[in-house]
Amino acid sequence: MAAKPKFGLALGAGATRGLAHLGVLQVFQEHGLQFDCIAGTSVGAIFGALYAAGNDFNKLEKLASQLKEGQLLDLAVPRWGLIRGDRIEALVRVLTRGLTFSELKVPFYVVAVDIEKGELVVINKGRVADAVRASIAIPGIFTPKRLDRRLLVDGAVLAPLPVEVLRQHGAEVVVAVDVSYTVAKKEVEKISNLFELLFHSLSLTGKAITCRSLEQADLVIRPAVGHLNPARLHRAVECIELGRQAALEALPQLENLFSRRKTN
Repeated sequence: MAAKPKFGLALGAGATRGLAHLGVLQVFQEHGLQFDCIAGTSVGAIFGALYAAGNDFNKLEKLASQLKEGQLLDLAVPRWGLIRGDRIEALVRVLTRGLTFSELKVPFYVVAVDIEKGELVVINKGRVADAVRASIAIPGIFTPKRLDRRLLVDGAVLAPLPVEVLRQHGAEVVVAVDVSYTVAKKEVEKISNLFELLFHSLSLTGKAITCRSLEQADLVIRPAVGHLNPARLHRAVECIELGRQAALEALPQLENLFSRRKTN
Protein backbone atom coordinates (compact mmCIF):
# COMPACT_ATOMS: atom_id res chain seq x y z
CA MET A 1 0.00 0.00 0.00
CA ALA A 2 1.33 3.44 -0.93
CA ALA A 3 2.18 5.84 1.88
CA LYS A 4 -0.40 8.50 2.67
CA PRO A 5 0.59 11.94 1.31
CA LYS A 6 1.75 14.49 3.85
CA PHE A 7 -0.69 17.41 4.10
CA GLY A 8 0.57 20.90 4.96
CA LEU A 9 -1.25 24.11 5.85
CA ALA A 10 0.30 27.52 5.06
CA LEU A 11 -1.13 30.53 6.91
CA GLY A 12 -0.16 33.89 5.43
CA ALA A 13 0.59 37.36 6.73
CA GLY A 14 -2.00 40.13 6.80
CA ALA A 15 -1.97 41.90 10.19
CA THR A 16 -5.51 42.11 11.65
CA ARG A 17 -6.97 40.71 8.42
CA GLY A 18 -5.45 37.48 9.68
CA LEU A 19 -8.44 37.07 11.99
CA ALA A 20 -9.94 35.40 8.93
CA HIS A 21 -7.58 32.50 9.71
CA LEU A 22 -9.63 31.91 12.85
CA GLY A 23 -12.80 31.45 10.79
CA VAL A 24 -11.02 29.12 8.36
CA LEU A 25 -9.62 27.00 11.18
CA GLN A 26 -13.05 26.79 12.81
CA VAL A 27 -14.38 25.14 9.67
CA PHE A 28 -11.42 22.75 9.51
CA GLN A 29 -12.04 21.68 13.11
CA GLU A 30 -15.79 21.30 12.61
CA HIS A 31 -15.25 19.03 9.60
CA GLY A 32 -12.39 17.01 11.06
CA LEU A 33 -9.78 18.17 8.54
CA GLN A 34 -6.38 17.55 10.14
CA PHE A 35 -3.01 18.56 8.75
CA ASP A 36 0.35 16.85 9.19
CA CYS A 37 2.35 20.09 9.40
CA ILE A 38 1.74 23.84 9.51
CA ALA A 39 3.76 26.92 8.58
CA GLY A 40 2.85 30.47 9.52
CA THR A 41 4.12 33.94 8.76
CA SER A 42 3.33 36.97 10.95
CA VAL A 43 -0.34 36.78 12.02
CA GLY A 44 -0.40 33.38 10.31
CA ALA A 45 2.23 32.30 12.83
CA ILE A 46 -0.07 33.35 15.68
CA PHE A 47 -2.99 31.25 14.47
CA GLY A 48 -0.73 28.41 13.37
CA ALA A 49 0.66 28.26 16.90
CA LEU A 50 -2.83 28.19 18.40
CA TYR A 51 -3.83 25.38 16.02
CA ALA A 52 -0.70 23.34 16.67
CA ALA A 53 -1.22 23.74 20.42
CA GLY A 54 -4.69 22.21 20.14
CA ASN A 55 -6.88 25.23 20.87
CA ASP A 56 -10.64 25.25 20.27
CA PHE A 57 -11.25 27.99 17.71
CA ASN A 58 -14.92 28.39 18.53
CA LYS A 59 -13.89 29.39 22.05
CA LEU A 60 -11.17 31.69 20.71
CA GLU A 61 -13.68 33.60 18.58
CA LYS A 62 -15.24 35.22 21.66
CA LEU A 63 -11.83 36.39 22.88
CA ALA A 64 -10.82 37.71 19.45
CA SER A 65 -14.07 39.61 18.95
CA GLN A 66 -13.58 41.47 22.24
CA LEU A 67 -9.96 42.53 21.76
CA LYS A 68 -9.10 46.20 21.30
CA GLU A 69 -5.94 47.65 19.78
CA GLY A 70 -4.98 49.30 23.07
CA GLN A 71 -4.98 45.95 24.88
CA LEU A 72 -2.38 44.52 22.50
CA LEU A 73 -0.18 47.43 21.46
CA ASP A 74 2.43 48.57 24.00
CA LEU A 75 4.09 51.71 22.67
CA ALA A 76 7.87 52.00 22.81
CA VAL A 77 10.45 54.77 22.58
CA PRO A 78 11.00 54.49 18.80
CA ARG A 79 14.59 53.36 18.45
CA TRP A 80 13.78 50.07 16.71
CA GLY A 81 10.00 50.20 16.44
CA LEU A 82 6.88 51.94 17.70
CA ILE A 83 5.50 48.91 19.57
CA ARG A 84 7.39 46.60 21.94
CA GLY A 85 5.19 43.58 21.24
CA ASP A 86 5.43 42.21 24.79
CA ARG A 87 1.64 42.09 25.24
CA ILE A 88 1.06 40.03 22.13
CA GLU A 89 3.91 37.70 23.05
CA ALA A 90 2.43 37.25 26.54
CA LEU A 91 -1.01 36.47 25.10
CA VAL A 92 0.44 33.89 22.70
CA ARG A 93 2.41 32.35 25.58
CA VAL A 94 -0.78 31.97 27.62
CA LEU A 95 -2.81 30.55 24.72
CA THR A 96 -0.06 28.08 23.80
CA ARG A 97 0.47 27.26 27.51
CA GLY A 98 4.17 28.11 27.26
CA LEU A 99 4.80 25.10 25.04
CA THR A 100 7.97 24.41 23.11
CA PHE A 101 7.84 23.23 19.49
CA SER A 102 8.59 19.66 20.54
CA GLU A 103 5.47 19.65 22.74
CA LEU A 104 3.03 20.71 20.00
CA LYS A 105 0.43 18.33 18.60
CA VAL A 106 1.49 19.04 15.00
CA PRO A 107 4.91 19.93 13.50
CA PHE A 108 4.96 23.71 13.16
CA TYR A 109 7.29 26.08 11.32
CA VAL A 110 7.45 29.80 12.07
CA VAL A 111 8.85 32.10 9.40
CA ALA A 112 10.95 35.17 10.24
CA VAL A 113 13.75 37.16 8.59
CA ASP A 114 17.28 37.83 9.85
CA ILE A 115 17.32 41.52 8.98
CA GLU A 116 21.09 41.86 9.36
CA LYS A 117 21.92 39.01 6.98
CA GLY A 118 18.87 39.36 4.76
CA GLU A 119 18.04 35.67 5.21
CA LEU A 120 14.82 33.76 5.67
CA VAL A 121 14.75 31.94 9.03
CA VAL A 122 12.47 28.98 9.72
CA ILE A 123 12.05 28.35 13.44
CA ASN A 124 10.91 24.99 14.83
CA LYS A 125 12.80 24.78 18.12
CA GLY A 126 12.52 26.53 21.48
CA ARG A 127 9.53 28.36 22.93
CA VAL A 128 6.70 28.85 20.47
CA ALA A 129 5.78 32.30 21.78
CA ASP A 130 9.34 33.57 21.24
CA ALA A 131 9.28 32.46 17.61
CA VAL A 132 5.85 33.96 16.98
CA ARG A 133 6.98 37.27 18.45
CA ALA A 134 9.86 37.33 15.96
CA SER A 135 7.56 36.53 13.05
CA ILE A 136 5.18 39.45 13.77
CA ALA A 137 7.93 42.08 14.09
CA ILE A 138 6.83 44.33 11.22
CA PRO A 139 9.83 46.60 10.48
CA GLY A 140 9.30 50.09 11.81
CA ILE A 141 6.21 49.10 13.79
CA PHE A 142 7.28 46.32 16.16
CA THR A 143 10.73 46.16 17.69
CA PRO A 144 12.78 43.23 16.29
CA LYS A 145 13.21 40.07 18.35
CA ARG A 146 16.71 38.93 19.27
CA LEU A 147 16.72 35.12 19.13
CA ASP A 148 19.73 32.79 18.95
CA ARG A 149 22.02 35.74 18.21
CA ARG A 150 19.89 36.81 15.25
CA LEU A 151 17.97 40.08 14.93
CA LEU A 152 14.64 38.87 13.57
CA VAL A 153 11.75 40.71 11.92
CA ASP A 154 8.46 39.81 10.26
CA GLY A 155 8.71 36.83 7.92
CA ALA A 156 6.43 38.66 5.47
CA VAL A 157 9.46 40.66 4.31
CA LEU A 158 10.59 37.59 2.31
CA ALA A 159 7.86 34.93 2.62
CA PRO A 160 4.37 36.31 3.32
CA LEU A 161 2.76 32.96 2.46
CA PRO A 162 5.06 30.05 3.44
CA VAL A 163 4.07 27.40 0.92
CA GLU A 164 7.69 26.73 -0.06
CA VAL A 165 8.65 26.17 3.57
CA LEU A 166 6.18 23.29 3.79
CA ARG A 167 7.42 21.79 0.53
CA GLN A 168 10.97 21.89 1.89
CA HIS A 169 9.80 19.98 4.96
CA GLY A 170 8.17 17.19 3.01
CA ALA A 171 4.58 18.33 2.46
CA GLU A 172 3.19 16.76 -0.71
CA VAL A 173 -0.21 18.46 -0.58
CA VAL A 174 -0.36 22.10 0.55
CA VAL A 175 -3.44 24.17 1.36
CA ALA A 176 -2.67 27.90 1.56
CA VAL A 177 -4.75 30.61 3.22
CA ASP A 178 -4.14 34.04 1.70
CA VAL A 179 -5.62 36.95 3.68
CA SER A 180 -4.55 39.72 1.30
CA TYR A 181 -7.32 39.21 -1.27
CA THR A 182 -9.50 42.21 -2.21
CA VAL A 183 -12.86 41.85 -3.94
CA ALA A 184 -13.17 44.15 -6.95
CA LYS A 185 -15.42 47.20 -6.43
CA LYS A 186 -15.49 46.77 -2.66
CA GLU A 187 -14.74 50.02 -0.86
CA VAL A 188 -11.34 49.94 0.83
CA GLU A 189 -10.98 51.52 4.27
CA LYS A 190 -9.00 54.75 4.21
CA ILE A 191 -5.48 55.12 5.61
CA SER A 192 -5.55 57.62 8.48
CA ASN A 193 -2.25 57.40 10.39
CA LEU A 194 1.38 56.24 10.36
CA PHE A 195 0.60 52.75 11.67
CA GLU A 196 -1.87 52.12 8.87
CA LEU A 197 0.51 53.54 6.27
CA LEU A 198 3.27 51.14 7.34
CA PHE A 199 0.93 48.15 7.47
CA HIS A 200 -0.40 48.88 3.99
CA SER A 201 3.09 49.44 2.58
CA LEU A 202 4.38 46.05 3.72
CA SER A 203 1.25 44.37 2.40
CA LEU A 204 1.80 45.86 -1.04
CA THR A 205 5.48 44.92 -1.20
CA GLY A 206 4.60 41.31 -0.43
CA LYS A 207 1.95 40.87 -3.12
CA ALA A 208 4.30 39.73 -5.88
CA ILE A 209 5.95 37.18 -3.57
CA THR A 210 2.53 35.93 -2.47
CA CYS A 211 1.46 35.40 -6.08
CA ARG A 212 4.48 33.16 -6.69
CA SER A 213 3.71 31.17 -3.55
CA LEU A 214 0.08 30.70 -4.55
CA GLU A 215 1.20 28.96 -7.74
CA GLN A 216 2.89 26.26 -5.65
CA ALA A 217 -0.16 25.44 -3.51
CA ASP A 218 -2.57 22.61 -4.33
CA LEU A 219 -5.52 24.60 -3.01
CA VAL A 220 -5.81 28.27 -2.07
CA ILE A 221 -8.42 29.69 0.29
CA ARG A 222 -8.77 33.47 -0.08
CA PRO A 223 -11.09 35.18 2.41
CA ALA A 224 -12.26 38.45 0.87
CA VAL A 225 -10.75 40.69 3.56
CA GLY A 226 -8.38 42.85 1.53
CA HIS A 227 -10.71 45.86 1.81
CA LEU A 228 -10.44 45.84 5.62
CA ASN A 229 -7.94 48.06 7.40
CA PRO A 230 -5.02 45.79 8.42
CA ALA A 231 -4.20 47.96 11.44
CA ARG A 232 -7.63 47.92 13.11
CA LEU A 233 -9.60 45.35 15.11
CA HIS A 234 -13.01 47.04 14.97
CA ARG A 235 -14.36 44.63 12.32
CA ALA A 236 -13.03 41.42 13.85
CA VAL A 237 -16.38 39.59 13.76
CA GLU A 238 -16.80 40.38 10.06
CA CYS A 239 -13.25 39.24 9.35
CA ILE A 240 -13.76 35.91 11.13
CA GLU A 241 -17.03 35.34 9.27
CA LEU A 242 -15.38 36.04 5.90
CA GLY A 243 -12.81 33.39 6.78
CA ARG A 244 -15.58 30.90 7.54
CA GLN A 245 -17.34 31.69 4.26
CA ALA A 246 -14.19 31.17 2.22
CA ALA A 247 -13.44 27.85 3.92
CA LEU A 248 -17.01 26.60 3.47
CA GLU A 249 -16.91 27.52 -0.23
CA ALA A 250 -13.69 25.53 -0.58
CA LEU A 251 -15.01 22.56 1.42
CA PRO A 252 -15.84 20.32 -1.58
CA GLN A 253 -12.30 20.79 -2.94
CA LEU A 254 -10.83 20.22 0.52
CA GLU A 255 -12.76 17.00 1.01
CA ASN A 256 -11.65 15.84 -2.44
CA LEU A 257 -8.01 16.46 -1.50
CA PHE A 258 -8.38 14.69 1.83
CA SER A 259 -10.00 11.71 0.13
CA ARG A 260 -6.51 10.88 -1.18
CA ARG A 261 -5.63 9.74 2.32
CA LYS A 262 -8.42 7.17 2.27
CA THR A 263 -7.48 5.78 -1.13
CA ASN A 264 -3.74 5.41 -0.41
